[in-house]
Amino acid sequence: MKCISISEPLCTVPRTPNGIVADGPTIKLNHIVILTYPGAYSEDVMKLLETLCLLNTRALAFRGNKILYVPQVYSLSDHAINTVETSASTRQTQRTGINMLARTTDTLIITDGRPDAVVQLPQTTIDWLRTTCPRARQVLALGAGVFWLAATGLLDRRRVTTNSALESALVSRYPTLQVEPRQGLQVDGHFYTASERIKSSDILMLLLADRKSPSETRDGLGREASTPLLHKALERPNSVAARICAWWLAHIEDDLNMERSALALNMSERNFRRHFKLDTGYPPHLFLLLLRLELARQALLDSDLPVDKIARRGGLLDGQQLARVFRKYLGASPLEYRRRTPLGWAPKCHQDYARLFDAKQTPQWLIGLHSSSMRHPSTSR
Repeated sequence: MKCISISEPLCTVPRTPNGIVADGPTIKLNHIVILTYPGAYSEDVMKLLETLCLLNTRALAFRGNKILYVPQVYSLSDHAINTVETSASTRQTQRTGINMLARTTDTLIITDGRPDAVVQLPQTTIDWLRTTCPRARQVLALGAGVFWLAATGLLDRRRVTTNSALESALVSRYPTLQVEPRQGLQVDGHFYTASERIKSSDILMLLLADRKSPSETRDGLGREASTPLLHKALERPNSVAARICAWWLAHIEDDLNMERSALALNMSERNFRRHFKLDTGYPPHLFLLLLRLELARQALLDSDLPVDKIARRGGLLDGQQLARVFRKYLGASPLEYRRRTPLGWAPKCHQDYARLFDAKQTPQWLIGLHSSSMRHPSTSR
């Protein structure tokens, strides 16, 4: 397998020869081990490293205690675990001791790859994973990477997911697994498995945000896996997510787009989109749409206004557009929701909506944003 080589440093972590960060506030190092193999997708590795670099850059810009991420890339090849040369890890290639790697690993990630890359897996590597994975605080398998974990027996009777094209093969080879089809992310204990339905960089953001209280969710991208990320962002009044959400609420009736939103924060549209997604795990246009849907849902129950007027007040074009959004994310028309909900009916919500809302009551974070938008109204640009 061709080693992944990076000519310029992806991120710099200041430390003494003993590995302790020097000359600054208390900094906790989180060791991220990324495992690749012949046939793995190298672009996934690059995206993971770039995301960690961006997180470190943002952390170093803030004063006070912080967490910095130390990535290391290893290759599961030639019946040995070898380091892969990157600027973010030691510049050497050697056999790595199992005990040393296991002791220093916080998060272990097995990358996605071609289907033929996981047909025959070397037993020596499977034995190594069987020893190492229980010692890591979190283990993430992307796409085909779940086959490596499944071969260890550590996923027996656990709920998992994988790429849609690999689901039948996974069920056939490992019948003791509970394979959940059509899921983006599946969490069972400290094991995380993911499919092609969610980007690897987004998975990493959810994973690191969920470090203190691993999710017990069973429905793909459930609320428990994503709301810690959102809450952390909203706890910082100066975060991109908190600022733009308050601004959106103050201008919710307007024709809002991402260019105008970026201008409101004096940012380029590209930087705005990137930072918002890092804050929330959502692209901003989807978050805004779901926010408008939630406001309309509340208005349907709290008022007798016609659907068309509710749609216009929430920034949607008309009742027809609101109905389309309602059916997609709540599985019912606005009038059906208004009629059936007081009788105890609960809609089956789309997972993107369910990560943020429960279709029953306004979440506290949204109530807080309403207050912020009223206290600090912004002028339209």
